[in-house]
Amino acid sequence: MPIAITEEQQRQFEEDGFFLIEDLLSPDEIAHLIQAIDVLDTHYRKLQNIGPAEAFQVRNAVAQHEAFLPLMDHPAILPLIVDLLGCNIQIRTSHMDVRPPISAEHANKNLGVRGSFFPWHSDGPTGGPNFGYPITKGIVPFIEIKLGYYLTDLTEHNSGSICVVRGSHKMSPELLYGEGYEVPEDKIFEVNVKAGTAMVWRTALWHCLTPNLTSRTRKCLYYGYHHRWIRPSDYMHQDPALIARCTPIQKQLLGELGTGDTNYSGDNLAQPAATRYWHPQEGDVPLQTWMEAQEQKQDDKAAS
Repeated sequence: MPIAITEEQQRQFEEDGFFLIEDLLSPDEIAHLIQAIDVLDTHYRKLQNIGPAEAFQVRNAVAQHEAFLPLMDHPAILPLIVDLLGCNIQIRTSHMDVRPPISAEHANKNLGVRGSFFPWHSDGPTGGPNFGYPITKGIVPFIEIKLGYYLTDLTEHNSGSICVVRGSHKMSPELLYGEGYEVPEDKIFEVNVKAGTAMVWRTALWHCLTPNLTSRTRKCLYYGYHHRWIRPSDYMHQDPALIARCTPIQKQLLGELGTGDTNYSGDNLAQPAATRYWHPQEGDVPLQTWMEAQEQKQDDKAAS
């Protein structure tokens, strides 16, 4: 029995590859997060000599500011992620995106074309012809979910909002690189949403960005979740000081095992020749205990 996901959300996730949650964050929560983004944006632009008009990202955002950590296991989001991916999961990536307005000339090119400022793509490992996610029967298997928290108003066309192609998780990503291929316009969904909206989506979805032709800077946060036997992209191990401040579930989501004091990696000859990411031991998956408690609540509710 699902913990939280509705039949309509499940249908949208399976058919379209995403669904939206409006009004997830309050105005106070949004203001707090934007303040944190502005602090990091100012710091790193100065540190890396990045101009104020350039788009900018900070990766492994959960380790950069305390404000970002609670979103990792947000009480309205975590149940949905567990319903979709199961309980033996972790964060693959977390990043903040800041995109100031850009010149109108960027709107002269077709949306997401190769050579544009932000072309169509799907997320995955890169670095060589065989380093990406496997393609099975023409599609990428269901491997990862991303959660987008949108903190500025994106209701206007060409406000720097993400665009996704409905159902493209069921299409071969190789199509995108075929000569002369054009993304079907009737499948493109521009995520024009109010501040405080979240989007749950498969990263196999083809996506790009519209140019930000407004007078506002677009600010958002992304969190990627996948199975814990796949390694993260933003980190190998988090700082021990960060782990010490985390709850057991947060430790799990940051890739730690048990208490986080040690990290068994398969080098004990007395143990099976596999890491505990593949064969968890008691205490390694606190989300399982949490999930079972939520399922029991649903069973009790159904019985009454």
